[in-house]
Amino acid sequence: VDNQHRSIFFSKASCNQKKTMIVKAINSGSSWLDIATDSDFSLRNIPFGVFSPCDNPRPRCGTAIGSSVVDLSVLAEAGLLDGTGLSAPSHVFCQETLNEFISCPRQTWINVRNRIIDLFATDGRDDLRTNHALRETALYQMDEISTHLPVAIGDYTDFYSSREHATNVGTMFRGKDNALQPNW
Repeated sequence: VDNQHRSIFFSKASCNQKKTMIVKAINSGSSWLDIATDSDFSLRNIPFGVFSPCDNPRPRCGTAIGSSVVDLSVLAEAGLLDGTGLSAPSHVFCQETLNEFISCPRQTWINVRNRIIDLFATDGRDDLRTNHALRETALYQMDEISTHLPVAIGDYTDFYSSREHATNVGTMFRGKDNALQPNW
């Protein structure tokens, strides 16, 4: 995976059994989707981001698994993210940023990650694994997408962008003779 793309349970089992299933899936890293052993995006790492497919420039929320990008808006529309704590999963993941999702409680993030793991784990839910039409619309290869800034940043000022400020801070930490680093 290149640096450009490095930019997140329904069963009758008890809560403890569900947690055990997720822990086993994470620890084994076993997925029905091909994931290279050296992949940055195994079931142990479910990053959230924003992307658009090359054939449809509308940004939407997704995650990377192996060399694939998963369109979370498609999974949400199919009802696969229901019960994760999101009041309207399809609305949240159809957004052009992750802002609405990251404003949810931490437990919701955990629930969504666990659901994604369960959908892709070898011994997890088969809703996506066995639905070829859904897989065709939900999964993209990394070379078929463009990534976007995942959040809209508001009310932020980077004072360190000023040479004078950077020098002052650098002097406090490294002394006057080594105030600015070569990469400044």
